[in-house]
Amino acid sequence: MHIPDWIRWIFFVFAAVQLLYVYRAAQLARRAEPGRRTGPWLEAADHATGVVLSIGLALGAVSVLVFAAPVVLAILSWQGIRSVLARRAAGAAPTTGAGAAPGGEA
Repeated sequence: MHIPDWIRWIFFVFAAVQLLYVYRAAQLARRAEPGRRTGPWLEAADHATGVVLSIGLALGAVSVLVFAAPVVLAILSWQGIRSVLARRAAGAAPTTGAGAAPGGEA
């Protein structure tokens, strides 16, 4: 696969920026409470595989893309499922003061 040099440099710069996001997400994941660590670690994994994909594109390595793309899809799917389940759980929780008053009292 032939990629022009100026596009390769763009991919390398993009990978370097993503490394900063990996570091930031890993720091947030380490500081998170035990019950809230999955989301930040998924974000760190998403950025880390983005680095791998960017470098694979920059080097023109199709094999890296073939092996890293399903990993990215799995991570993004997991994040999406967690997001949908969190919204569903938040929507099902009753809010205080909402609903009918017991015994017809207002």
